[in-house]
Amino acid sequence: MRKAIWLAAALGCARVETQEAPDAGSAGPPRIADLDPAPGAVAARAHFKVSFSEAMDEGQLLASSGRSETVVLAPEALVERAAAAIEHSRLSAEERSLIVTAQASIVPGAAELDLLPEQPLAPGGYWLLASTRLRDVSGRHLQAAARFHYTVAEAGVHAALVTPPAGATVAANLGRVRISVDRDGARVSVVGPEGAISSAEAARGIVELPLCPAWSGSGCSTLRAGQTYSVFLEGEPVTGASFTAGQCPRLEPPRGAVQLRPRDVSIGADVRLDWPARVAMQVGACPGSGCRTAEAFAICAPDPCEQTPDARCNVSLRVDGLQAGNLYPVQLLVEDDEGHLARGPVQQVVTSGALPRLVLAEVMASPPGPTPRSDGEYVEILNAGSFPVDVSSAALAGADGVARAVLASADGGVVLGPGGRALAVGASFDEMRYAIPRGVPILRAATQRLLGRGLADDPPPLIALLATDSEGTLAEVDRFPGGGPRCPQGSSIEAHPDAGWACGDAGGSPGRPP
Repeated sequence: MRKAIWLAAALGCARVETQEAPDAGSAGPPRIADLDPAPGAVAARAHFKVSFSEAMDEGQLLASSGRSETVVLAPEALVERAAAAIEHSRLSAEERSLIVTAQASIVPGAAELDLLPEQPLAPGGYWLLASTRLRDVSGRHLQAAARFHYTVAEAGVHAALVTPPAGATVAANLGRVRISVDRDGARVSVVGPEGAISSAEAARGIVELPLCPAWSGSGCSTLRAGQTYSVFLEGEPVTGASFTAGQCPRLEPPRGAVQLRPRDVSIGADVRLDWPARVAMQVGACPGSGCRTAEAFAICAPDPCEQTPDARCNVSLRVDGLQAGNLYPVQLLVEDDEGHLARGPVQQVVTSGALPRLVLAEVMASPPGPTPRSDGEYVEILNAGSFPVDVSSAALAGADGVARAVLASADGGVVLGPGGRALAVGASFDEMRYAIPRGVPILRAATQRLLGRGLADDPPPLIALLATDSEGTLAEVDRFPGGGPRCPQGSSIEAHPDAGWACGDAGGSPGRPP
């Protein structure tokens, strides 16, 4: 089989016919002999295999970061700048932003390179570029700069079951379901053995579909025990979006516990329930102009026939925009999908004094070698405020809730100016593993490892950052939620203002912006 591959050189484009496999023993300069997938339309989660006619110099295929800076993907709008950039010996941080972040690996023999984008490709056009800096093991450079065009089509409308969870066995008196839809105007339905029992034309977001002709509380009896019900989108079943009706109804409201976490300008709540429900936290005089509310779903799938299920439906909420050092009434409302509404007692909560704007900027839970890797674990703290902050009294807490000082001895203090960064580490931390900028404070804790036992990487743990207000009260100022993302070994997890937590470059960026 022969494939047509398009090469774009500086003077124009030429169409080159090549064999599917590279020609053995070619006397000419190396060239790209095959691509998988072929140029054209590809899926958003496509990965790319580039085959060369000769074994290539591995040092030119991969940069020190572990990614390729000579074979790259670039969005169509940035292709000219990206093509010029990869002809340099090394890309700057700004130039790296022109290309799609992708993991690269060399196939044994160095005649093939695999390129795997870290995120699904957004709809649009892309160019796969290869630099003339590439050379084979004999030192011969690629015969021409190469460009291959790909397109990712606009995704169609999608729907997903939010509550109950897909595959769950639900209470016999379930009264409504919630479905997430990513387009306006799509028609969604819940369909059982006898046809649709509820339908609606949905707006983008989460739509609630009642399962009873009228909302009748715990008396709803639309579902038939043992039958399976599925979500349909535009008349077609949504893969994996189904649930089964159980034998038992749920006749009591959800029960559980709540832990309030006041800060300077916000109040958080960690809620544990024995049954899935919508949880709302009201702060201030409600109803009224001073009322502030946050709500979320505690999603889980306990057995509806179990008399005393565990409190395993967890959710966290936070209300912002409060005044430091003020007294606020706080009340939680819990509403399940079987018609029960429970109101918790009103609690009086005092927010702390003004707290510094310290944030967690980076977590290195899976350090690069050498062993022991635990000696490379660190957490980066950033002063995101406008004033200097003494971080010597700051602390970290894990899932056990124990506050551990970031500095074994606070004598003399450690002051971070606005925009300054510091590394919180265990006593065994080996700073020679990293190129840490001069002047970045290294805060060594009293324990050999962070949080006492170190940072597990599968999955990474919850980490709370605590700081003191003007009166010396210790309160949480930021947290890494834990659980993900799961990054390649040697890569850190970095905080991005718009995208949340994401995998960073191999080797991390301690003391530097991502």
